[in-house]
Amino acid sequence: MNQSEEFEPEQKIFNLDQQPFENFEQAAQMRDLLMSQSAHYFRVELFEPDDQSSGFIVVKTERSQDQGGAENLDEAGNEAQEKAEDIDDGRGHATDSEYADSEIIYKIYHPALRTYFLRIPLALVGFVMVFFALELWVLFLSFLGLRGLPEGISPDLLVNGTQMIGSILIVWLMSGALLNFYGTRLIIDHRGVTFNQGILSRNETNVRFSEIRTIGLRQGCFDRLLNIGILEFASSGTDDVDIRFINMPDPSGVKAEIETLIERFR
Repeated sequence: MNQSEEFEPEQKIFNLDQQPFENFEQAAQMRDLLMSQSAHYFRVELFEPDDQSSGFIVVKTERSQDQGGAENLDEAGNEAQEKAEDIDDGRGHATDSEYADSEIIYKIYHPALRTYFLRIPLALVGFVMVFFALELWVLFLSFLGLRGLPEGISPDLLVNGTQMIGSILIVWLMSGALLNFYGTRLIIDHRGVTFNQGILSRNETNVRFSEIRTIGLRQGCFDRLLNIGILEFASSGTDDVDIRFINMPDPSGVKAEIETLIERFR
């Protein structure tokens, strides 16, 4: 693309298939390419402002590189790309992306995985029941002082039944943890806070920054040791809590961050 080529103001640029870019990185690469080949300034935006899954587009603005300085624009683009790829491991696997050049903030928080460590002893019990069922029954009978099973009781039935119970326990623990982790999300964008719960059937609650009245934080002694807590959001239109997120990682930091966003976008 030559520098002499002209674009209409606010022209929207898509990918080669004339579709929105699937992720921010692809759109940022196109933006950087366009700015390196022309004297115009481009930014990355969501294709549909109200739909975070609609993809990204590149938009030409009236600002030129001469006004802002090409070097500064390159630095801003690199900073935005680095933030889009950043993942905050200290916040319970929260996906953290900030697009400074287009004023888009999009973050997803899941319940902290460290809260599921309390289920490890039960999971170990299930593994022992599955892989050492016969040894368990031998120890149990010796503890009772019995040299063998009473007549009419099949050893295979006891072993197979113990293994089945252990398998059910393991599946229940693992599926419960995975369903709760992936089925519970707190989404923060430039408009407000959205709480999604469920995988097959989903319940969604949205509260805009302008509607948030209070943000409550509840932590017990054990929660403070694990750096988790309960965040509660109440809107100005109700007296009850609209959103209650249990096992939020780094709740104090998230609360302070949301309060900053409220002041910024309200």
